[in-house]
Amino acid sequence: MSWTEIEIDESGKITVRRGGTLTGDPMAEPELELEPEPEPEPKPKLVTWRRCVRMDPGELKCQWFWVGWHPSENIPQHWYPIEAQSQPVETVKQLPEGCEP
Repeated sequence: MSWTEIEIDESGKITVRRGGTLTGDPMAEPELELEPEPEPEPKPKLVTWRRCVRMDPGELKCQWFWVGWHPSENIPQHWYPIEAQSQPVETVKQLPEGCEP
């Protein structure tokens, strides 16, 4: 019958010791030291940006429209998302948090 001893210290270092028999086999396997696996990096949260046009009722007569990108969950008042239907215009972008178009 063989034996295995697993030891973990305060720093997370894992030491594995194995032996041949409980009676003390001289051909016991050598000690193995295993490194703990690093935690995977968290994926950045994606923010959806929408291309919007400002349409303030007082500015409709001047025929000048302001266009800009705003996060989907935070579109200001008098700004409206553009929906591309007849023209190939990029109206939606998904970027990592902290990046702006």
